[in-house]
Amino acid sequence: MKKFNPYKHKCPKCKTKHPNWKKHSHYNRYFITFENNTVIYNIITVTRYQCSSCGSTHAILPEIIIPYRSYSFLFIVKAMKDYFAKSLTIVAICDKYNISVSTLYAWKALYIKHKKLWLGLLENLYISDVNFLDSIFSTHSLEDFFVTIGISFLQNHIKKAKYKPP
Repeated sequence: MKKFNPYKHKCPKCKTKHPNWKKHSHYNRYFITFENNTVIYNIITVTRYQCSSCGSTHAILPEIIIPYRSYSFLFIVKAMKDYFAKSLTIVAICDKYNISVSTLYAWKALYIKHKKLWLGLLENLYISDVNFLDSIFSTHSLEDFFVTIGISFLQNHIKKAKYKPP
């Protein structure tokens, strides 16, 4: 996030290529990570920028944060890796990450859906879930991964574009 330069990005709403971004506000954002076999609760300050063309504001989130989620991207990926590696029981995974069984299965369903979107249906059939999860860390930086996929991987809430006919 320290290297983020808003002037290199177009406005997601009006698509202006190089608006004169202005810092608009900031807020505290809570998120949960998993480090050294421990669940850690974090607080960061998120900056919002305002587009000079359309006036819309946008929060700039670090790559590890999934919009509209409390758990970090890496937290969910680690839980999914344990699930697909079958090295732990469902109860053991839920105890390890301090999550409910329903949360684990919701993540699994979302992961399967997004993996198919990213890889495509045919390639998805030939790449195991464990190998795919390993490849996120070994062949991509998180920034490269998200730029390549073009969506927020594992984000459940997708804002629909509003269309008003002329």
